[in-house]
Amino acid sequence: MPRNRITRLSLKSKIAFFMLALIVACVPLAAHVMLSLFQGEFARTVQTQQQTLVALIAGELDDKIRVAQGALIDAANSVSADDIATPGKALRFLQRLPGLNSHFDNGTFLFTPNGDLIAGTDPTTARAGNSFGDREYIRATKTSGAPHISPPFVSRQAHHHPIIMFTAPVIAPNGTLIAILCGSFDLMKDNFLGSLAATKIGQTGFFYLFTTDRQMIMHPDRQRILDTTLLQGYRNFAAQVDARGRLTVRMANRQGVPVISTFVRLLTVDWILAADFPVKEAYAPLRTAERSAWLSIIPGGFFLVIAMWLFMRHLTLPIVQLKEQIRETEETGVYRNVLIKSGDEIADVAEAFNSLMNRLHEKEDKLYHLSTHDAMTGLYNRLFFEAELERLNWGRTYPVSIVMVDVDNLKRVNDTLGHAAGDTLIAAAARALREAFRTEDVVARIGGDEFAILLELANEGAAAAALARIREAVVRCNGPESESFLSLSLGAATATVVNTLYETWKLADQRMYEEKGRRKGRRRDDVGRDE
Repeated sequence: MPRNRITRLSLKSKIAFFMLALIVACVPLAAHVMLSLFQGEFARTVQTQQQTLVALIAGELDDKIRVAQGALIDAANSVSADDIATPGKALRFLQRLPGLNSHFDNGTFLFTPNGDLIAGTDPTTARAGNSFGDREYIRATKTSGAPHISPPFVSRQAHHHPIIMFTAPVIAPNGTLIAILCGSFDLMKDNFLGSLAATKIGQTGFFYLFTTDRQMIMHPDRQRILDTTLLQGYRNFAAQVDARGRLTVRMANRQGVPVISTFVRLLTVDWILAADFPVKEAYAPLRTAERSAWLSIIPGGFFLVIAMWLFMRHLTLPIVQLKEQIRETEETGVYRNVLIKSGDEIADVAEAFNSLMNRLHEKEDKLYHLSTHDAMTGLYNRLFFEAELERLNWGRTYPVSIVMVDVDNLKRVNDTLGHAAGDTLIAAAARALREAFRTEDVVARIGGDEFAILLELANEGAAAAALARIREAVVRCNGPESESFLSLSLGAATATVVNTLYETWKLADQRMYEEKGRRKGRRRDDVGRDE
């Protein structure tokens, strides 16, 4: 013990040693090194977070593309030859698919394998017989016989907007391509692609989407949609994305502004999602932190005060933790040992507190057990039974059954054999009841020879089964090695609605006394016959 007192530092000693180390340290040099490390880590963090964000949005785009394409494929699988027999039938088929039309905001269309329009939901172009065989999406679907997503192109519709076309082949049972089902996205509308143009990173960063052929699909400047004139640097980095899946670099944009550019390739289609975040805005918190740090370092005395405060805060943290844990115990009433590992006087206080609280908790448990249990039988007492009865009376765990039990002939045993024999009879009754019920059932001794049992969520059938279990337990207690003969009168009743338990208790008690009366009547009849 004396050795521990010598080697363990007190709070005052810790503060004194810290002051000495702080005074002799080269504070500006340490600050410069820390800021340099922080700058590098901050830059990596910004790039990592931006890459994570772009990858997340790319994943959302993939999910939405999969959903739209899956809906189109499911619809194509449901097309029959009769559905495309005439333009009218084809149009009615498309109009029966409101869910599909909700995906594709620029209309849905049915084409022949050669690209002749059968029907479409857009009235400006849905004239049967119009030929679209020259379109890339028709040729690609006809050649591959598989679903296809087109690059952006200018629509022939009245608005002449840039659009994207999704296709799904309609295959006859014999494997022949009989039609092509298409769904169209207008890139000038606020669909899930159009909303990408309004999504920001910070205040001035933005997202854009282009194909691996460097054709712009979506950009905040809608005039750039379909543009293929990416900067050389962007083209080089996009080529690297083809092999690696994602890439984050620092470069200059068209205006010569340094930006952090992230490129992530989509999984469902050969598109690349990109984001540009101006370096000035991205590193603004870092520059602010650097200025603040140097301004706080220059006045050494001020810095020393702050450092002392921070260190004292660190030293007093165990005290704060001890206070919070004690307060939590006080507010919740649930005690747990406080955990303090500071290795100083605070840990000693916490250990002493835990020892005191453990002893008090043990005494509290004993007092609670004594206040809720019958000393002779170990069952719950009347006070606990009535408290549970009141709780269940207004609760929601109905039905609730009550079983009343009375020990027969207890007074005669006490009068003829003594109270010790009567106590043995009561203990035998308690054993029988414990054997007949679960530990979670409220089995209580509420009087000298009376017991009561509360059964939550127990209907009349369960109550009858409980009476049968009691009688079986009584038979076992009256075995050849039994010191006395146990006989119990039983009664049960069931409450099915709120606030009827007290009447149910009275009814169960009444039925118990009725059985006791019948037992006495049978015994008198048996005596008369013997005479």
